[in-house]
Amino acid sequence: MNLLFFDIDGTLITDDDEHFFPEDAREALRMVQAAGNKIFINTGRVFSNVETHIRQGFDGLVCGCGTDIRIGKECVFRHTFPRDFCVMIAEACRRYRFSGLFEHAEHTAIDTEVELGDRSKLVEYFQQNGRRLITDIYDPDFTFDKFSAFYDEKSDVDGFRTYISEWFHYIDREGNFCEIVPKGFSKASGIQFLLDYYGLDRHNTYVFGDGNNDLEMLRFSPHSVCMGLGSEDAKKAADFVTADVREGGLRKAMEHYGLI
Repeated sequence: MNLLFFDIDGTLITDDDEHFFPEDAREALRMVQAAGNKIFINTGRVFSNVETHIRQGFDGLVCGCGTDIRIGKECVFRHTFPRDFCVMIAEACRRYRFSGLFEHAEHTAIDTEVELGDRSKLVEYFQQNGRRLITDIYDPDFTFDKFSAFYDEKSDVDGFRTYISEWFHYIDREGNFCEIVPKGFSKASGIQFLLDYYGLDRHNTYVFGDGNNDLEMLRFSPHSVCMGLGSEDAKKAADFVTADVREGGLRKAMEHYGLI
């Protein structure tokens, strides 16, 4: 048995406003699963932001860059932060001029005091899909598992990175956008948890991604695939570069490795 791990945006679905999940990709997933393998979503998104139609059919999910792991409907691992700490970090985002998108397994939160970048498009997408949105960092329910942020030329990027470095790993996602993940957690740590759970090793893993938050899992697995429109760093880290998801990239990669 092998474990296969798939990023969402740019890998399973197109990384554009359409969010298209091609039928040939779905069919390839069904085929590799029917051959006795298990398939997992492995995403930077928190659970609340993974739509039901995307996660349907998967054996489980690694969400929030390894901070939330689910097998079937059961949550088998979860890392959280206390509310006071979350408020402290949100206030730091204000000081350093970062527009945060604070992600929790059950909701998303923003600070309306700082509006930068394309955050509004992401918020609109989540709202359209029925996600709960908190707009006040002092709300009693304001907490997060990880967060992303937009910045601009007036933001103190170096100061912010230094400030959060005690607790978080900063991932540059290009386009004045970053992803902030708790130290010790990544898509690779989520894979290792499931390998230990099933008693397997990394040679039983196949990973599929396209972005800089996929680098650790691409380097972790000996069978790593970058999609055709992936970042240059992701392509360098991967064992195999396939076509774009619209062009049958997932199926071609599985055929390359003899999985289907």
